Amino acid sequence: MGRKSSSKQNTKKNSSKEGSKYEQQKRKELAVLVDKLLKLTSIFQATVTPAKSWEHYLEIESLLKQIQNIEAPKTKSETPSRESNIEEFLKWLNENEAQYEGVEIASFKGYDLGLKATKDFKEGSLMLTIPRKVMMSEQDARESILGKFIEVDPLLQNMPNITLALFLLMEKSKPDSFWAPYIAVLPERYSTILYFTPDELAELKPSPVLESSLKLYRSIARQYAYFYMKIHTLDLPVVKNLQDIFTFENYRWAVSTVMTRQNNISLSHADTTAFIPLWDMCNHQHGKITTDFNKELSRGECFALRDFAAGEQLFIFYGARPNSDLFLHNGFVYPDNQYDSLSLCLGISSEDPRRAARRALLARLGLGGAAHYPLYAAAAPVSAELRAFVRIFCMEEEDLTKWSSHNVPSELVSSEPSSAEAVGAALDRKAYNYLMTRCKLLKTLYARSKTEEKELSLHRNNVKLLKECEVRILDGAIKYLQGVIDSLPVEETK
Repeated sequence: MGRKSSSKQNTKKNSSKEGSKYEQQKRKELAVLVDKLLKLTSIFQATVTPAKSWEHYLEIESLLKQIQNIEAPKTKSETPSRESNIEEFLKWLNENEAQYEGVEIASFKGYDLGLKATKDFKEGSLMLTIPRKVMMSEQDARESILGKFIEVDPLLQNMPNITLALFLLMEKSKPDSFWAPYIAVLPERYSTILYFTPDELAELKPSPVLESSLKLYRSIARQYAYFYMKIHTLDLPVVKNLQDIFTFENYRWAVSTVMTRQNNISLSHADTTAFIPLWDMCNHQHGKITTDFNKELSRGECFALRDFAAGEQLFIFYGARPNSDLFLHNGFVYPDNQYDSLSLCLGISSEDPRRAARRALLARLGLGGAAHYPLYAAAAPVSAELRAFVRIFCMEEEDLTKWSSHNVPSELVSSEPSSAEAVGAALDRKAYNYLMTRCKLLKTLYARSKTEEKELSLHRNNVKLLKECEVRILDGAIKYLQGVIDSLPVEETK
């Protein structure tokens, strides 16, 4: 019996050693890959071509896939659905004095979970009050064990959204976290671009949002690599707690949670970035801002942006943001967005013999030689900055000399009749024709990239909606520009 027992013990010891060696080897492989990722995401130059930018993204994506394969748990534990945790979440809210009479959590087609009215609400009436104590904030992170990490890390000191993401990860790993009932009803995945496949991202072409998406993806990948290195090298108790839970999968989840749910609240002594439980389940609809933080009562208050009947979904207004921003940071597109815009990337060619004069004139207006200029989804879609750029871009030597002598050439920015007269019909016709040609060429590129599939995934459907909105902006701009050109006086030739 003694020999048999000894054999079992030796087997266990050997198994433990092998497991330890495997973990050590895995850590070494992971450290090498993360180091490569940090270097790769740190050397990128913003001036490279779109093709090079895409190649760079694919390299990052390949490294992250390898990292995720190593970090993936051997066995995936089953987690209860969000819906099954709602009862416990509401109980927690009640215990902490949240008020939401006439409001319940419900599932809505195309929205996942949202808030539903169980009674009528008149416009301006109070729907929700959420106490400060249930909000999870950057201030809470600074006052927690994470505060020691924040004190020594410059990135955390200047980026409250990242601080909040790390704090969320830390609290998620604690079964006894005060915010456990709230964390349990958060989505498991998001529709932000951090979850897009390369094929899904490629469908964004020719939208300028592709460039923004690659930039965001690169930034989050770099943050992950940076914090991985910090967490595994710093001698702080808190980073030891983070070592086992800080994976790319967990980090992109935490970052996506912050991007889609963060809110800025004004406390008595300072502003802080925070999650506001229950309130953050409200979906977006056009209207006005009807939420505020009541400093005297130390609570968030949400008022009805319009009349809501019992049975309707309750919406709030996320602010005057274009679809590019909603797509990137919230993972949805709002087709009836009155604040939508399309970013046009324009610049002065290095081969232009008048490059220096044009750039100097642009600089005096506070504009760069190469920049993104918005076209709006509005009756007058051309922004003042864009108008100034195309006018300067189309100037001949004589015009450049004339306008360079002005102290502040503000007429170049304005669309007022007096300013248009000062600029001259000939220059405006040339400028507006140039801009209309650019819009038409861009619209042609969208037509070539049109998605014809009937059954689309959520990601691909969002891409489709975004591009449709951008084409609508181009159509509006073309119509507007043609009207402006037709209204210009015809100058007699000498």
